[in-house]
Amino acid sequence: MYYALEVAYGLYLGLISIMDIRNKMIPLRWLLCGTIFIPAYFLTGEAGELKTKVLGTIPGAVLMLVSAASRGQIGMADAVLIMILGACIGIGQVISVISISLMAIAAVSMVMLIAGKLNRKSTLPYIPFVLLGYAASVVLI
Repeated sequence: MYYALEVAYGLYLGLISIMDIRNKMIPLRWLLCGTIFIPAYFLTGEAGELKTKVLGTIPGAVLMLVSAASRGQIGMADAVLIMILGACIGIGQVISVISISLMAIAAVSMVMLIAGKLNRKSTLPYIPFVLLGYAASVVLI
């Protein structure tokens, strides 16, 4: 059951990633669809106890503050998605997802900057990298 849930959440992230790449924005209703996974993850009991899931929302909350302080340089949708993901998988795994996604986007950014495909003002969609981080954490953890 837990593996099916991980696959379903991965498919959801894939759909959201496509929206992020194409539109550079995600409708709130699609983000909120992700909240249906919170009770499902909690009921499986695989990702830890309630305390770790509540703590898992902290990185998303911090990103929300950073998004507000930076006037949207970091998308609010990214922060909301990380908050929902943290509530699903808990603090330990969401930190892994964020770490992997940040390393991946940094590597891609460097390559694209060197290749002249990006400049200092360019933006990249972050959610596809969250999907990569989630997939890697599911396989490795």
